Amino acid sequence: MATRQVVVIGGGIAGLAAGVRLVQLGIKPIVVEKRPFLGGRAYSFIDSETGIEIDNGQHVFVGACDQFLQYIKDIGAWDQVRLEERLALPVLKNGRLSWLRARKLPGLLANLSALLGYRHVGIRGKLWILWGLLSIRLTRLGPGSPHDNFLFEDWLRDHGQNDETIRNFWNLIILPSLNDDISVVSAYTGIMLFKIALLGSVGNPAMGVPLVGLSTLAGENTRNFIERHGGEIRTGVDVASLKIDDARISGVFAASGEFIEAEAVVSAVPATSLTPLLPLLPGGTSESSGPDDFFTPAETIKTAPIVAVHIWYDRPVLRQKYMAVLDSPLQWVFNDTDLKSRDDGGGQHIVISLSGAWEWKDRSKQELHQIFTTEMARIFPDTQTATITKFTVVKMLEATFRAVPGTQEARLSQRTPLPGLYLAGDWTDTGWPSTMESAVRSGNLAAEYVAADIGTGNRNPSEGIS
Repeated sequence: MATRQVVVIGGGIAGLAAGVRLVQLGIKPIVVEKRPFLGGRAYSFIDSETGIEIDNGQHVFVGACDQFLQYIKDIGAWDQVRLEERLALPVLKNGRLSWLRARKLPGLLANLSALLGYRHVGIRGKLWILWGLLSIRLTRLGPGSPHDNFLFEDWLRDHGQNDETIRNFWNLIILPSLNDDISVVSAYTGIMLFKIALLGSVGNPAMGVPLVGLSTLAGENTRNFIERHGGEIRTGVDVASLKIDDARISGVFAASGEFIEAEAVVSAVPATSLTPLLPLLPGGTSESSGPDDFFTPAETIKTAPIVAVHIWYDRPVLRQKYMAVLDSPLQWVFNDTDLKSRDDGGGQHIVISLSGAWEWKDRSKQELHQIFTTEMARIFPDTQTATITKFTVVKMLEATFRAVPGTQEARLSQRTPLPGLYLAGDWTDTGWPSTMESAVRSGNLAAEYVAADIGTGNRNPSEGIS
């Protein structure tokens, strides 16, 4: 039986994961979300024409996302995702298909072997890539690392990389993973990403995808889990501010005027939405002001857009489940019909995922229709005889935080100097870039700090709960 009450602000994956971990620690969470649906930036909606649940954009994860995968298991949704055994990525360039495919070899050799049959980089380029990966493996990262002060592209060029290897290998992974071009991301984040993705176990870079809509996968499954164990999830509740009593957070005020009492509050909102919630301290000053300020660095975090282009054809046009496309605005193309094992009446639903979508975020639907249907016809000949039955665009203008140099200093700890207030969100200090894994890690850390500070119920945190 839960013996403590904690409010979690935000029903995205970070807030939902915090709620699940609080339940496992014997604490009653009340998760409040201002929108009528759960999932945050990873949500789905019912298309009014087809009645199909459509994701706002294509979300993927990899085998290294151990805490996200455990979270999916905890909420009883393991049968609603699919995870490959090893790296197997088809890459198309100028009409030529090649694969980054890991061989069945032990440990690290399996992932490095993916370069052997990859034809979009020459032999000399592959040797330089291996040298770059070895340099990454030997590079130490830690708090205050100087690698957060300069660009990953500069670091790569200092370690033998050229336009061919950067364009056809390094940025192929950086752009979709960090939602920004390699020319703007920090060396710290780029090095960390490759340490995890390619220099770990054979299963680390294996791609996984949801088999159901995102709001069903993370939202409704988590709602069922939390409510089944005595917690609450309330949608349509907009938190206006936090309340402080005796220099400690004691609850939240909703915009409606309702006060929800709590022994602790976990703020799982975006970085830019954090400081407006903070209460005024005695004397009229905000906790977020002053020379020793803790919260204000979060305001410096910038975001990057993702644009998802959805096209429905009356017949299959893509044979693979997904494909990366080089030297094309398409970037990544997903066969949503196949990925979700859905019967689309003989047709096929294609999702084009555009990361770092600065060029596309302000384009009209008509412009995007012209550009991307034409490009699909150029790249995939089967589309030339297919009929487009539906076309839509979803723009996420603040999809992820930007991993530019200096960002590490702005990623705050989940435990704050304001008693009773904790933070969650993929932008907080998790050691991961802006991913669903980072969101889950932040929620877990926040919940564990809460439990350490206010005490838990009768459960052993290591036991878990089903």
